[in-house]
Amino acid sequence: MGQVGSQDAFGYTGTTVLRNSKGVLATSQPIAIFDSGEGGLTVLKRAVALYPGEDFIYGADSVHFPYGSRSLEDVQRLFLRFLDFFLAEQVKAVVIACNTATAAALDVARRMSPVPVIGVVEPGARKAAALSRNGHIAVLSTYATYKSGVYLRAITDSNQAAHVVQHPCPALVTMAEAGATDTEQARMAVRACLTTVFACGVDTVVLGCTHFPHMERIFYEEIANRAQIVDPGYETAKQLADVLGPLNREPGGTLRFYTTGLPAEFNRISAILWPETPVQATPLIWQGGGYQTTRES
Repeated sequence: MGQVGSQDAFGYTGTTVLRNSKGVLATSQPIAIFDSGEGGLTVLKRAVALYPGEDFIYGADSVHFPYGSRSLEDVQRLFLRFLDFFLAEQVKAVVIACNTATAAALDVARRMSPVPVIGVVEPGARKAAALSRNGHIAVLSTYATYKSGVYLRAITDSNQAAHVVQHPCPALVTMAEAGATDTEQARMAVRACLTTVFACGVDTVVLGCTHFPHMERIFYEEIANRAQIVDPGYETAKQLADVLGPLNREPGGTLRFYTTGLPAEFNRISAILWPETPVQATPLIWQGGGYQTTRES
């Protein structure tokens, strides 16, 4: 038997769990990763690369995309529906791979869930605060994340002297969800967002929406050596082992995908955004007070 220690930064109190001889969590329970659409695939991709022996469930609330234009109350309600679904699937942890849903639902989800719930904001904010030399940090995000001020609070919690420049870039979200991540239109939109924040003297740029790393090549080319880039999804994936203890790094894990939208469309866009990984999503419908799997009509 082994003990997972308390992780106050994640709002999780440890419990007794079984481990194998290598100290790896000895359970076949999957790890759930959630987003409003295809953005969280960037987090899943990082997690699979780090822990290829783990089983993952990816849930996309595609029918309600985009979350960034919704109220935080509405987003919280929508995410908690998925939390119930994940718990019914007996997951061992839930990653909210959506900055807007993290802002809206993380605190209440942690109170409700018997397993750890991890958001993408805190790991990214801590990394940005540690990396920045001049304390001027840009956060590119959706409107809802921008209005919530969640990154402002999280970054200044780590560095009270930090100057946080928040800038919503909703057009990038829509482009990424459509798979238009390597176009001249995407480059011009990225450039416009960066021009605004660089005018404020930032030396660190946080990609505060999980859709944005789908355009990471453009971001790196446009930013060049002017600033450091923080991908909160990658920082969050690394934190899974801090919360759960050693995870399986040997190949052999499985992936399952669910969407409330049209599976064929989800699969098509996923093939553009993550071409090396075959995706066959299962449709979900809201029925009888919970999400149920069903065949695509």
